[in-house]
Amino acid sequence: MTQPLDRTARLPELGALDRDGGEIWVENPFDIPNSGINLSAYERNRVYLNQSGEGFLEASFATGADIDADSRSVIAADFDRDGQPDLLVGSVGGGPLRLFRNRFPSKPHAVRIDLVGVESNRPAIGARVVVHAGGRQIVRDLFPENGSLAQGPPELLIGLGDAERIDRLTVRWPRGRVQEFRNVPADSRISITEGRSELEVTGPLGGRSVKTAANTE
Repeated sequence: MTQPLDRTARLPELGALDRDGGEIWVENPFDIPNSGINLSAYERNRVYLNQSGEGFLEASFATGADIDADSRSVIAADFDRDGQPDLLVGSVGGGPLRLFRNRFPSKPHAVRIDLVGVESNRPAIGARVVVHAGGRQIVRDLFPENGSLAQGPPELLIGLGDAERIDRLTVRWPRGRVQEFRNVPADSRISITEGRSELEVTGPLGGRSVKTAANTE
């Protein structure tokens, strides 16, 4: 709308509509509830599998998440805490929340990192984590997923492939402090507190054993 604060403003069609193709126009969006127009779009969801950064494989049918619903909200997070991201999908129209558990047969090494801010905001939103492992550099910024009526947890789940430990892990906190740790074990849940020289290994990830690590700042 050209006048978003004026509920009476009206904007006429800007061109011919393909009504047979489902195109619609409402001169004032506040008229939609009384217009009888249904904005729901019932079509199958799509899931794409990242192929090591070289492209994506359309894997919707194999995942079972290709439900025929007007889905809007989706969260990718490790709900069952096994080290693999799952999907929580919400649909409009009173439909149920659906949790799709990740049963992918291959389980590469991974690490879950919980950051605790002290000088920065407590959940450390805006922190950057750089991981060097197995000859690769992995960069992750901590910004919880924020989609349509959905928000993910403020944590980082980082896949490490075949690497059994992290050679070097660097955290740049939102207030600018930089901390570095070395020889961090894979397949672990770790907690890092801003300004504290030692990270805390809180347990194994996905039932795997955890090897000890020597950490330095």
